[in-house]
Order: sequence, then C-alpha cells, then structure tokens
Amino acid sequence: MDTIRFIIGGLCLLFLLLLLYLLFRIWLEGRREQVSPREIPGEVLPDELRENALRPLRRMNACYEKRDPEQADACIDEVMLPEQILILGTNPGEIFHGRDCARGLLQGDWKYWGKLALDVDTTSLSRTGSALYFATRGRIRLDRIGCRVPVRITGVLEERDGLWYISKIQFIHNLNFGYAIAAWVPALALTVSLLLFGLSWLLF
Repeated sequence: MDTIRFIIGGLCLLFLLLLLYLLFRIWLEGRREQVSPREIPGEVLPDELRENALRPLRRMNACYEKRDPEQADACIDEVMLPEQILILGTNPGEIFHGRDCARGLLQGDWKYWGKLALDVDTTSLSRTGSALYFATRGRIRLDRIGCRVPVRITGVLEERDGLWYISKIQFIHNLNFGYAIAAWVPALALTVSLLLFGLSWLLF
C-alpha cells in the first residue's frame, strides 16, 4: 500500500509541476509582450489624418486614467458614437451595445477592473471604406491582484462633423491562452490524483 501511495504522490507532484510550468509560460509570454511587443501592421496615413483619428483613443485613455464613474456619459459623448457603439469585453458575456450598456461597462471597469494604459502612439490604422480600423496595445493593472496584464484593443473609427469617434471596440487579454487550455489536462489529472491519494489514506 505504501508503494501505491508513493506512486500516487509522485503523480500529484508531477502534475502540479506541469501545471505550474504552463502558468509560468503564460506569465512569461505576457511579460515579453509588455517589454518587447510585436508590431501590428497598418497603413501609412497623412500625419494630420492620423493625429485626428487618434483623438478618441487619447481621450479614452485619459478617461481610464481618471476612472471617475460620474464622467462616463461625458466620456462616451467625447469618444464614441453613443447609438452605434458596440463593445466586446474580455469575457464571453460582455457584449455591450448603445449608450446605456457602454455607460455600465465604463463604470464597472473604472470601479472594479483596474488601471488601463494604452500605447496610443503605436496604434496601427488601416482604411476600410470611409472608416478606419485600429489596433492598439496597452496594459491593465488589475485592482484585485495587482499584476499587470497586456491587452490588445481593436475597433472601428468613424468620422462625424470633422471629428473621429469609436463605433466598434473589442478588448482582448493579450496572453497565450493555448497554455491555459493545455493546463486543463494537468489540472484535472492533479485533482484526480489528489482524490486517489486522499482515499488511499482513508480506506487503507
């Protein structure tokens, strides 16, 4: 019986180490993306057009820096097309359309998510008809655990009365979730091994 316990205990240690290794790889690639981010290709636009198009991103960055829930509507009016805005968050259920939903998202982010900082100057822009597609990088310092997570934000900019506004936007955690998916296997195996190890002491 001691031999069986020894084998099961060894499996527990093996699966734990494998799980920790995969989590470390997720952290390491996220860290690399912050230190040396990959370039996102885009078009070379006239300086004036580029600077005008980046205006809403700069203003949104300032809003996320202040994190004042009372200023959510003012931020929406300055940055977005309120009735057309569609926002996809980092979680599957985070789909927000229109002013009311956008307000709820901003207020929730500013209260609970963390401090977002965008690298607006490195934003990639590409024409798509009369609109512009943008992709920019940044990082979020999570309030609850204090760590920094790289993010990628993409979306569509549209011009109204000489000013550019965001009409579509998606927030993405810029991490390699292939490792997170792979981590399910050792996590499940570790759970089973721990249960067997516990049973071996209870039953024998």
